Amino acid sequence: MRNAEQIAEDVFVVRQDMRPGWFCNVLVLLGEKSIGIVDTGYENTPEDHVFPLIRERGRSLDEISLVVNTHRDGDHVKGNPAFKEKTGARIAIHSLEAEAVPSADLTFEDGDTLRLGDRDFKVIHTPGHRPGAICLLDEEHGLLVTGDSVCGEREDLIRMDKTIYIDSLHRLRETKAETMVMSHPFQPAGKDILKGTEIPEMIEASIKVAESL
Repeated sequence: MRNAEQIAEDVFVVRQDMRPGWFCNVLVLLGEKSIGIVDTGYENTPEDHVFPLIRERGRSLDEISLVVNTHRDGDHVKGNPAFKEKTGARIAIHSLEAEAVPSADLTFEDGDTLRLGDRDFKVIHTPGHRPGAICLLDEEHGLLVTGDSVCGEREDLIRMDKTIYIDSLHRLRETKAETMVMSHPFQPAGKDILKGTEIPEMIEASIKVAESL
């Protein structure tokens, strides 16, 4: 698919344009017997972008077992109803976001482990953008999924006290991830998938922006 990028044998990043030069994404993890999803985009994102990818890979929507929302914002959760209607998946979100996302079935906390496809992800609670914002870390493969928790030059997305946001970034700096997937092409990186030294550089740039406020 034109709007999907494969970043590992079992991991795809599916993008939906929001405006010129800006998009949101959905992470699809194709396990041997189950499929995991991180964030759901807008109302049309599942039918127009995610479900076609899954079918193209010869898989069934019934295999989607868990959908994780990184936080409450519309470009991350508005596709939830389509997943509930078309699949048997449960939708999970941090407990501090649950009241704002009635489509969620399950809640989780910092340090919990979530199984997405064939991968185990550790929940890292990273408030700053939203109270219940989270990141997901697959320690075995060095994959870090950050949602909007590392927002670079978008100081308008730091919606809580900046010290809370900076503390969350310090936690992420310690993960030593090899690949980081953000939900948008935040500057200064200007892309959503970062590798190697690009990761600490982006985190440090985000810290500097917050410290300047």
